[in-house]
Amino acid sequence: MLEYSGPIIVIAGPTASGKSSIAMKLAREINGVIINADSKQVYKEISIGTARPTKKEMEDIPHHLFGHTSLKNGYNIFQYQKDVENVLKNLKNNEIPILVGGSGLYIDSVLFKYSLIDNEVDPVKRRKLGKMGITELQHLIPTAILNSLNESDSKNPVRLIRTIEKLDSKREKKRDRPLNHIYFVIDQPKEILDKNIEQRVQKMFQNGLEEENKRIRKLGLQKYLSTKTIGYQEFDGYFEGEKSIERVKEEIINHTKQYAKRQKTWFRKHKHAKWSNDYNYILEQSLKFINT
Repeated sequence: MLEYSGPIIVIAGPTASGKSSIAMKLAREINGVIINADSKQVYKEISIGTARPTKKEMEDIPHHLFGHTSLKNGYNIFQYQKDVENVLKNLKNNEIPILVGGSGLYIDSVLFKYSLIDNEVDPVKRRKLGKMGITELQHLIPTAILNSLNESDSKNPVRLIRTIEKLDSKREKKRDRPLNHIYFVIDQPKEILDKNIEQRVQKMFQNGLEEENKRIRKLGLQKYLSTKTIGYQEFDGYFEGEKSIERVKEEIINHTKQYAKRQKTWFRKHKHAKWSNDYNYILEQSLKFINT
C-alpha cells in the first residue's frame, strides 16, 4: 500500500488545456518536481503524438516517468502506482511532488491508494485482441455494456479492447484514505480549448508527427496496443494511399476534441477539485495548502 505523508499537488485537465506550462511555473515557485500522469507519455518511442515535453521544455525542473518504458513492455495502472511510490520515496528534502496529466484513473490510483493486483493486462491476450476487427471485438462485449458506449467508443478498437480487459480483470480497486493533496483542474472555455487542440495538432505535424508514425511502422511497433491511440491510429491507411494527410489531421483533431470532452466528464466527479486557469489563484492556493 502506498504510504506518503507529505503534500501532493495535482494539475489535471483535458489535453491542450495548458497543464504543463502552469505546472512548470508552479514548480519553480515551490521547489516542485513534475511527475507524469499521462498514460501515453510513459513510452519512449512515441513523443510527438503524445505531446510529451522535450528535454528543452523540461529545463532545470526535475521530471519523472516521462518516456521511461518501451511500447514492447506494455504498461498499466499497477506499474504506474508502484513507479510513483518509488518517486515519492526518493524525494529530496522539501521537494513538492506535482502530478501533471490528463489520465484521471492513473491520478486516482495514487491519491486514493487503490489496492491493485498485477493482472490488469495479459500481454498475450492483448496482442490477440489487437489483431481482431471491430465486429469481432464487439461480439466479445455483452450487448447491454456495448450499448452503453457512445457511438465513437463503440467503433474504437482501443476503447473496445479496454472494455474487454476490464470485464476480464480480477483487479481490486478498493479506495483507502486519500493522500494529502490539493486537486486543480485547468479549466478553459470550449472555444479556447478547441483552438488550442487545432493549433497543437498543426504543431505536431510541423515537429514531425508523420515521420514519427513512419518510423513506428518501419520498426513494427504499430502492432502494440499503445500505438492504437490518438495521433497514431489515424495514420492507418495513410501510408497505403487510402486517405490524405488532411484527412488524417482532421481525424486527429476531431478525436482529440472528443477525448477532451471525456476527460472533463471524468474530472467533474471530483467535487473537491478546484477548477481554474488563473495561475495566481493556483499559486496562492498551493502555498496555503503546503503551509497548513
